[in-house]
Amino acid sequence: MSITPSIPVVQGSAKTTLQYEGDALLLSRRHDEVRIPLAAIAQVIAKGRSLTVELTAPAGATSYTHRIDGASEAAAIMFAAAVNDALPGTAGRDTTADGTALVETRTRPVSGRERKTRLTMWWSAATVALAVLLCVLIAVAGQPVGIVLFVPLGFVAAGTTVLGVVSLNGWYREFRLTRHGITTLAAEDPGRPGTYLYTDPAGLVRQVRTWPGRLSTTVSYDPRDPADVILPRSTVSRRGELCWGLLCALAGVAFYATMIAVVVQSFTGSLDLSGTA
Repeated sequence: MSITPSIPVVQGSAKTTLQYEGDALLLSRRHDEVRIPLAAIAQVIAKGRSLTVELTAPAGATSYTHRIDGASEAAAIMFAAAVNDALPGTAGRDTTADGTALVETRTRPVSGRERKTRLTMWWSAATVALAVLLCVLIAVAGQPVGIVLFVPLGFVAAGTTVLGVVSLNGWYREFRLTRHGITTLAAEDPGRPGTYLYTDPAGLVRQVRTWPGRLSTTVSYDPRDPADVILPRSTVSRRGELCWGLLCALAGVAFYATMIAVVVQSFTGSLDLSGTA
């Protein structure tokens, strides 16, 4: 596997990255990925914390550019110098051709981290909304004193439910990738301890981070989205996460079931929380 650790990965604002991938640059943005062959590049310009990739263009035509803002100034300068040095020897490069014809753009699948963040946010909002609704209902039922009980109970119910869902989602993702994904070895980057590199089916070198000290580690990734990668764990760890997720999810459901039962009994008149006071 060919690795070029001397060329840094440029990280810009809005989760934008630019990295050198052999005979092309890979620009990753929030919703898409752009593959820019070296043959399509006129020059790379580093100016302050901005990095601009200028494409080749016919004489008299306006050059199309890709720009990254918010990058490290040192990384941008090093990246631009390395790419510009490699450009003259690029096979098939014509500085008078339309470089945009060689550029490939594809929609970037949602990453595992983004899916986990969205899942956490949606479930957090849903569980908190349910707890607030139950507080309103107990007050409408004529027992506002129940809010004093529902606020801490709702907080615990929401927390345990979300924790359970996130744990179960993590277990299922690992279960799916280890059985239906591609498992391969990732070699440690000598220049960046803890960073392990693997090559996807398209020939792109991707990275994953874990504890340093090993020459290689096993990774599993989704063939439809090679960036969705995991480091398989032991059977004990996976089963422990499954049990923990089930326990938290069931506990959260039990808390909500108790609150709903109290609300129903309050509306039917079979329970009076303030009557004993």
